[in-house]
Amino acid sequence: MTLKSLAVALFSAEDAQRLMPFAADMASRSGAHLTGVMPVEAQVPFAGTEGGLVSYGAAYVPEWQQEEAEAAAKTFEAAAAGRDFPYDLRQQPLGSQSAEDFLLDNVAAADLVIAAQCPPEGARYSQRQLQEQLIRRSGRPVLIVPEGWDPAPVGAHILIGWSNTREAVRAAHDARALAQPGATLSILHIGDGSDGLACREDMAAAFDRHGHPVTLINRERTAQDTGTMLLKVAVECGADMLAAGAFGHSWAYDFVIGAATRELLAHAKLPVLFSR
Repeated sequence: MTLKSLAVALFSAEDAQRLMPFAADMASRSGAHLTGVMPVEAQVPFAGTEGGLVSYGAAYVPEWQQEEAEAAAKTFEAAAAGRDFPYDLRQQPLGSQSAEDFLLDNVAAADLVIAAQCPPEGARYSQRQLQEQLIRRSGRPVLIVPEGWDPAPVGAHILIGWSNTREAVRAAHDARALAQPGATLSILHIGDGSDGLACREDMAAAFDRHGHPVTLINRERTAQDTGTMLLKVAVECGADMLAAGAFGHSWAYDFVIGAATRELLAHAKLPVLFSR
């Protein structure tokens, strides 16, 4: 896949400051159209009655939220203006569909969506929900850029987390689309069994046909969870990006037990590509 349509999800002014240098450089290198998507969740006052809650007024956007949106828009325009790629900015109008629907509708055509890791402190609940639904429901590969990461090209050495699942297969193919010419791809299998290893061999051979040398890595399952192991091996092998299938279990399982996806979202120190 050639990257010709990029979307960057901007949930806050801080997101715009962190993401735009990276997103603009990627758009410039690939000659892609860059779309900034700014969902803004309107507030609706409610009043209680004996029968429950009823709307107490028209939807509105608080002043602080308007200021955040204006600051994010200025950062986007400043980073994109005068560059050698086309771009547009889509900000959710007041009183339109939900923020989640607006986000999903406006990233549907993107080859890749870029979004920021939610900060461990201070992130609004709505930001975390939008990030998770972007990964779960958009049908697009989502590259999460971590806090404190210095913007730099990715794709020279990619670590792919492997399991015998649809999500892992999609992640492997999506990762190859971001690989630089001649990039090294490492495919990590965690576990004691052989389930999916024959398919992994086929994947490695397919990558080799595209000119990418592949290293196969095996790790036994330990007390560490899968997400922690993926991050550890990424550091050990010098990867500049990690690719993994996202939310491979049911919503109920993920909510009760937790998931490797949430571990990666919370603690990754390098960009992570999520596919579902």
